[in-house]
Amino acid sequence: MLYLLSVLYLSLFNLIPAGSPKKINLTIEVQNVRARKGTVYFALFRPGKDFPEGKPIEGKKVDADNEQVHTTFSVEPGEYAIAVFHDENGNGKMDKRLFGIPKEPYGFSNNFRPKLMAPKFSDCEFSVGDSGKTIHIKLN
Repeated sequence: MLYLLSVLYLSLFNLIPAGSPKKINLTIEVQNVRARKGTVYFALFRPGKDFPEGKPIEGKKVDADNEQVHTTFSVEPGEYAIAVFHDENGNGKMDKRLFGIPKEPYGFSNNFRPKLMAPKFSDCEFSVGDSGKTIHIKLN
């Protein structure tokens, strides 16, 4: 019986990957929060077609109670992009003007400022290495 349990244990042990990918802290600091009300929404994206309005790999929200707010994601090393917006009126969505122009403050990693259309992932892309990273985004 002990032999059977040993074989079963070793078999299961061999099915488990040698090591899980290392998780690193990615801190996002948002500056220029003008109104001290509402919520700042953070959307973290990996490379793909979803950026910036699709489904992020992870999202967070933080009360806008200071001129600067921040949050931290636990990520694997790799390529990412961030989109943030300040929901000043607290309705849970980005309010837009005619032609989809945002009414509320927003920002992207690399402090990319779109001119006529939404940015591409490559415009806002940054790398996270083995030691973590802090990104600063200034709201428009």
